[in-house]
Amino acid sequence: MRWFPIPRHPAKLETMPDDPTKLDEWRLIAKVSHDLRTPLNGVLGLSELMLDSELSSEQRRSMELIQISAESLLTITSDLLDFSRLRGERVELDNIAFDLIGLIDSTARLLAVRAFERGIEISYDVAEDVPRTVRGDPGRLRQILTNLIGNAVKFTHEGGVSVTVVLDSMRPAGAQLRFVVRDTGIGIPADKLDAIFDEYAQVDASTSRKYGGSGLGLSISRRLARRMGGDVEVTSQLGKGSEFTFTAILEPADEKAAAAERAQVTLSGARALVLDDNPSIRELVQQTLEAAGLAVDGVEGVDDGIEALQKAADQGEPYRLLIMDAWISRRDGYEIARTVRDDPVFADTRIMMLTSAGRRGDGRRCRDVGIQAYLTKPVSGDELLDAVAVMLGAVVRPTATLVTRHVLEESRRRLCILIAEDNVVNQQVATAVLRRRGHTVDIVDTGAAAVEAIAQTDYDVVLMDIEMPEMDGLEATAAIRQRPDAAQLPIVALTAHAIGGEQERYRAAGMDDCLTKPFRPQELIQLVEHLGGATPGARTADQPPRPPPTPVNLTEFRRAMREAGMEETVETILGVFLEDATERLTALESAVQAGDADGIRMAAHAFRSAAATVRATNLAELLHQVEIAGQANDLGRAADLLQQVREEKAAVVDFLNQTTVY
Repeated sequence: MRWFPIPRHPAKLETMPDDPTKLDEWRLIAKVSHDLRTPLNGVLGLSELMLDSELSSEQRRSMELIQISAESLLTITSDLLDFSRLRGERVELDNIAFDLIGLIDSTARLLAVRAFERGIEISYDVAEDVPRTVRGDPGRLRQILTNLIGNAVKFTHEGGVSVTVVLDSMRPAGAQLRFVVRDTGIGIPADKLDAIFDEYAQVDASTSRKYGGSGLGLSISRRLARRMGGDVEVTSQLGKGSEFTFTAILEPADEKAAAAERAQVTLSGARALVLDDNPSIRELVQQTLEAAGLAVDGVEGVDDGIEALQKAADQGEPYRLLIMDAWISRRDGYEIARTVRDDPVFADTRIMMLTSAGRRGDGRRCRDVGIQAYLTKPVSGDELLDAVAVMLGAVVRPTATLVTRHVLEESRRRLCILIAEDNVVNQQVATAVLRRRGHTVDIVDTGAAAVEAIAQTDYDVVLMDIEMPEMDGLEATAAIRQRPDAAQLPIVALTAHAIGGEQERYRAAGMDDCLTKPFRPQELIQLVEHLGGATPGARTADQPPRPPPTPVNLTEFRRAMREAGMEETVETILGVFLEDATERLTALESAVQAGDADGIRMAAHAFRSAAATVRATNLAELLHQVEIAGQANDLGRAADLLQQVREEKAAVVDFLNQTTVY
C-alpha cells in the first residue's frame, strides 16, 4: 500500500460562528457527533474483530448486518454534519502538499473489496501530464472520490467502475483537473439527473430502502467541488451506466526529486505480454509498462495468449514477462500459468498473477505453479513497475521467492505504542488492531498515568484520548511536552468530536495529529505507522523450503488465536468446525444438485469462511473456486469441483480427528 503524507500541522479547518444562535447550533452539532461516534467506535471495531473469528453462518450473517447498520449510521451522521457546516459556510479547505496518485490509489483500494464482493472491478488511469504532487485539501478530495466511486460500486451489478484523471488546463490559480468516474450500472432516468444533487434526494423512494444512504452525498460533493473551483456533472443512460465528472483546481507542488527515479531500471526493450479479458485493466497495464520502455502486447483470450507466446518464441524474441489475471473468461488463470510453465520453450518467461482479491493459499499455489509475482488489484503504476523490476532483475533487492505487495513494502519496523484511553471497548479495539500488525501496546486509563508511563518507557507513538479523568489529554500532552526527551514524541488525539475547530485546538496544544472516532483499522494503522516511522526496511533472503503442508495448519491457527487473545478458544472452534463440516458440505451438495447458482455461491462462501478460519487452506481454496463458479453461473465447473471438495473435507476431518488438539 502507498502511504501519502499526513500533515503534522495542517491549516485551520473551520472557525466557530460569531452569531450566538449559530454558536448554540454549532455546539449542539459537536455534542451530537461526540455522543454518536463514541459508541459507534465500539460497535464497528468489535464487529470487525468478531467477523475475523469462527462463527456459525447465522452468527456471521447477524454480525455482518450489525456492521452494515453501524456503517450506515456513521455515514448518515457524517453527512448531516458536513452538510450543516457547508451550508453555514464554516468549512475552510486545507492547503497542503500531497501525492495525488497515491491518494487515488489508496481510495480505490479501500473500495476494491466491496467491488469484488459484487463481482466487479475498479480501475484507474491518470494522464501523464497530470501533476503528481499538488497542494490542496486531500481529505476533502478523497471524500468526493469515495462518494462517487462508492455510489458507482453500489449501483453496478456487473461490469466495472473506472476512474480517469486528465489535465483540463493550467490557470493562474493552478491546474484544473478533471476526474471522471464511469460505471456500467443501472443508470439514472433523464428526468432525475438534476434532482440527484438536491439535499435528501434519491432517484425514487425505493432507492434508499434498497441501497441505503442519506441522500446528501452528491449534494456535499458538489458543494466541496465548487469550493475547490470546480463542479460536479453527470450523464447517464438508464440500464447502461453513468458518468460523473468533477473538476477541481489544485496547485502543482514541487516533486520530491528522485523518489520517482525509482530505480532508473534497465527495463527498456524487454518484451511483455498482458493477458486479461478486462480491457480497462489490460490497457492500463500496457500503458504503464510502455511508459517505462518495455515492448508490450495485450491479448484478451487464453488461446490468443498461448499463440502469442509460441509465435514470439518461434521468432527468437520470446516474452520475458507474462502478466495475467487469475480468472480469465471463466478459466482458472493458475491452470493456464501451469500450462505455460510446463512447456520448456517458455522456461525463461517470468509470470505475474493479478487478482481482484487475495485469498489464503494463493502464495502456495503460486510457488507450486512457478509464478514469480502476485499482486491484488487495483495495482498502482509504481507498484507494478517495482514488481517488474524485481522480477526481471533490474534492481538488486533481497526478496522472498514470490514477489508480493508485502515484499515490495518490505518489513515494517515494530513500534512501541502507548494508548491512553479510559473507555475499555476502545482500548480493546485499538490494541487488537495494532498487535495484529506486530506492534507492542501498553494501556493506561488516565492522563496522569500516561505522563508517568512516558517517563519510564521510550514509546514511538502515543494515542491520547481527550476526555479522561484526573488529567485530560490536553493537560497530559502539555506535561509530556515539557520533557526534553519527549519534545518530538508523536502524540495523536483520539476524539469523538468531528468539528474542525476542536481538532485545531488539539494541534495547537502540541498534538501531532487527530483521529476521529469511530476510526477504521486501516486509518489507525496508516497514521500510527507513518508518525512512528515504521518505514519499509530490508526483507530477509529467500526462506528455506517448507515441508509439505498438512490439511490444517494448526501452528498458524494457534498463533493467530494467541495474537487475538483467544488462545483458550482453539479447542472449541475446532470442535465446532468438525460438528458443522458435514452440514456445510450437505448444503453445498444440495445447491449443486438443484442447479441453484446463488445457493452454490452462498453455501461455498460460508463453508470457505469456516475452513479459512481454522487454516484448512486447501479446502478453503477449493471452496473459493466453487464460489466463483456459482457467481459466474458456471454450474458445470461447480459440479466438477464438488468431488475435490468432498475429498479435501474428508482429509481435513481425518487429520483433526487423528491429531491431539483437545
